[in-house]
Amino acid sequence: MKKLTYLILAAGLLFAFAACDDNEPQSFRAADSNASFPTTTASVDENATEPLEIPLALAGIKGSGKVIVTLTASSEGESNPAIEGTDFVIENKEIVFEDGCGIQNVIVRPIDNDIFTGKKTFRIIISATSPKLLESAQNSVLVTIVDDEHPWAAIIGTHNMTGISAFDEVTPVSVPALITASDEDTNVLNVDFGYGTLAKMSVEEVDGEIVVTMKDNQYIGPMPKPTGAWNRYFRATHVEGEDLYTMGALVGIFDNGVITFEYGFGFQAIHPTTGASGGFFTLLMDGVISTKVN
Repeated sequence: MKKLTYLILAAGLLFAFAACDDNEPQSFRAADSNASFPTTTASVDENATEPLEIPLALAGIKGSGKVIVTLTASSEGESNPAIEGTDFVIENKEIVFEDGCGIQNVIVRPIDNDIFTGKKTFRIIISATSPKLLESAQNSVLVTIVDDEHPWAAIIGTHNMTGISAFDEVTPVSVPALITASDEDTNVLNVDFGYGTLAKMSVEEVDGEIVVTMKDNQYIGPMPKPTGAWNRYFRATHVEGEDLYTMGALVGIFDNGVITFEYGFGFQAIHPTTGASGGFFTLLMDGVISTKVN
């Protein structure tokens, strides 16, 4: 199961802890009490074996009495909405804080299915509190359910792209790459070489073979593009004797966890202002092999 991902807003948590401290500052009043989500986003795999736990914080004065926070789920306005009861279940839509402050977890269980529907989203919203408290600006959290039935799931994962260095035609080279699904197109995958910007890989079935294609000249460096350093570009290449050619794309065949490419590739250094080539950071000979390792 993938790790749950959160964007933590530390200020909300610190405020909640401060209010619950036995020596709470005098500036905090009972009238300031509020419930909020310290996280703005959360995600869980559709086939996760453990539930998603989302923290809910109540900033209040310790010992001030029981507070009940009521939650609702909403998919209104989401482009690919997750439906409560079909795609997920919230186990505790009423959270009780017996001591008037603290942090508790909202429990969300995704519902697995056998159909590829892509990532789905919904919001958990604080709909009511008893007694009535101040409304927090952080009164909702966006939850993403990640589909596990991607048609190209056999390709998605961590790869080692291996070949022979074109610099000396002897040294073995291994380039790690993380291939993930794209939100824009099922038949386009993201390739992360670890430099900042994702390259794109298209996938299609042709005459019974799974063909992958990576277009030439894709920028893969950090954004915004640095103006004081060489920019890094993915190049589809072909080495013939002492001659180096760039191709329109790097094309390969995927079978049983391995992509076999006819030609090679490299990471070219391009001057940030003139566009001139500064050579290659990495350059592999023809016949690159990409093996899925995880």
